[in-house]
Amino acid sequence: MGRYAVGFAALVVVCVSMAVAAASLRARLLPDWRGAPARLAEFVLGLALLIAILEALGAIGLFRLAPILAVCLAAAVALRVWSARTAGRRDGAANGPRPATAAAVAVALIVAGVVIAEWAVPTLASYDIGIRSLDSLWYHLPWAASFAQTGRVTSLRFTDVEYLTAFYPATAELLHGLGIVLLGRDTLSPAINLGWLSLSLLAAWCIGSPRGLGPATLTGAALALATPMMRISQAGTAANDTSGVFFLLAAVAVVANADVLDQGSTAPLAVAAIAAGLAVSVKLSLLAPVLALTVGTIILARRGRRGRAAATWIPAFALAAGYWYLRNLLAVGNPLPWAGLGVLPTPAAPLQQHTGFAIVHYATDTHIWTRFFAPGLASGLGPWWVAALAAAVLGPLLCVVGRSQRTAQMLGFVALASLAAYLVTPETAAGPAGDPAGFAFNLRYAAPGLTLALAVTPLAPRLDGALARLVTLAVLALLLTATLAEDRLWNPGYVAAGIVVGVAALALLGAGVALARRPPSRVAMVGGAVAVLAAVAVTGYAGERHYLRGRYTFQPGVSSLSTLWAWARSVHHARIGLVGTFGGFFSYPLFGLDDSNRVQYIADHGPDGSFTPIRTCRAWRTAVNAGHYRFVVTTPARNPWNPHVLGYSPEGAWTSSSPAARLVFRHVADRQPISVFAIAGLLDPVTCPS
Repeated sequence: MGRYAVGFAALVVVCVSMAVAAASLRARLLPDWRGAPARLAEFVLGLALLIAILEALGAIGLFRLAPILAVCLAAAVALRVWSARTAGRRDGAANGPRPATAAAVAVALIVAGVVIAEWAVPTLASYDIGIRSLDSLWYHLPWAASFAQTGRVTSLRFTDVEYLTAFYPATAELLHGLGIVLLGRDTLSPAINLGWLSLSLLAAWCIGSPRGLGPATLTGAALALATPMMRISQAGTAANDTSGVFFLLAAVAVVANADVLDQGSTAPLAVAAIAAGLAVSVKLSLLAPVLALTVGTIILARRGRRGRAAATWIPAFALAAGYWYLRNLLAVGNPLPWAGLGVLPTPAAPLQQHTGFAIVHYATDTHIWTRFFAPGLASGLGPWWVAALAAAVLGPLLCVVGRSQRTAQMLGFVALASLAAYLVTPETAAGPAGDPAGFAFNLRYAAPGLTLALAVTPLAPRLDGALARLVTLAVLALLLTATLAEDRLWNPGYVAAGIVVGVAALALLGAGVALARRPPSRVAMVGGAVAVLAAVAVTGYAGERHYLRGRYTFQPGVSSLSTLWAWARSVHHARIGLVGTFGGFFSYPLFGLDDSNRVQYIADHGPDGSFTPIRTCRAWRTAVNAGHYRFVVTTPARNPWNPHVLGYSPEGAWTSSSPAARLVFRHVADRQPISVFAIAGLLDPVTCPS
């Protein structure tokens, strides 16, 4: 309870500090902004400042509780003083956003509440058992735990020998690491994507709010976010797609509001560029949509001001986006190690470089479309996937070809470019040649383009009349209803609790709208905030205790590794070596109940960032000795595209033949032998079996 109290207080300090700092920055940079666009800008600025603080501290090994709190408080105080001394609030903008009708606002609130309820169902399941999605256990959460353990975020962290995941940008994982630092556990991680979902809906509202279309643009984005591909891959997991979607939508929303609220000012461009840069710092697949937005925004600037717009956008974008790519450049001499361009160094070719096909590779293959793409689209987007895709293409196309406002035309172009870029993005048809088995799993790479396209659809000029607006909103709401009607999206064991979460979210959103229209007294605001914090603190403590009781305990049917995960719950502050791609893809539970175990995949570090399997017993024992491991876990080598065929995995025999290694755990499930050895001394390389 004491550690929870400290962690909760630290979380409040960080959030309040960043809120004060963000409000001060927004008041200085965007003094005329009010309502939802102002709150969105503050979220972008607050998150950007927090991420910058974490990156700076993590670069020097100070990703720790005390330094984070001290710097956050100092930043809030400094920015508050600076804003109070220099900010000069101007009169409101001449052209304000067109208000939406009360009925449309009610529809938007209901849509948001229902989608949040849908996502709450798997989130609550994760709080029962633990996060179980592949990518979360493979590298998202291991990175976050490692950040918290070491206090350093710039080191390359290898979790397997098949993929170049160590070079991926890691902004989303940085925030999961922050949660572990603050609370001492990963209690926040299952719920973080619910926060990104809510922020994405806010950004979608702001895209349409200048023209009174906030409810329709929110419903369009909600349609994409409610699809099975997003609910299954994002809700209750540590996946980073939703955070990337938010930053992209936020950048678009700021640009959409700039013409109305800040004509001639470059400050909104800087805020939008920061959001766009953060999108790229989350996920590499967002580079194409962001580049399209960059080009469109600069061209959209009035003649004579395009140079000024470029001079504002490019530096702000580079500062927000460049951290992880600079790390790669310093580590291996290449910011994008996936492409050497014939000049730059690249790691030794792993599996990823031979299975990372794009959809365009199979553009004319009718067999692939029939066997993989059509079923994958139906599974990932729902039974009305054809109608959803048609709306996503037709809406932006109408924005581009119609006589619409220039900003709407530009956003239509960006949406279409984002959808087209998805077709040529590597890994969208992942798998061996002729067998794109990863298409359905990686369909989430389309989320940024699809969400943006459906959000900008109501901006089309031919849909601007009162009747057309109503019909557009009704069609999007109908498609959303059909998507949500699938039984597989609603786990019967959690539906009631998910509905409670959705109703609570709806009540909070409704209260927020009411307070924005008629703010209460300061005393009432402070009293209400204290009451909400007290309720959250009590509920959070009970939720954490429930979570820790069931987190990665043995549960039949969850995973063939769940017996190993249950063993790791009782191990603390141990160095654990892991080998075998089967175990590497599901390694996070080995970090233990309190994320105190140091887990490292054992392989050979070669030149240019290469990470390859160890081939000899002598080299293996030497590596184990160098790692000073308390335990070594051996699992089979397994090709993820052919999981029923096990590869040669001799590390278990190399370890068990040494007197210094004692077998403490062995489990065989689905023909997958898993062994845990306690290491009591040095493994002698000389005595290796022939």
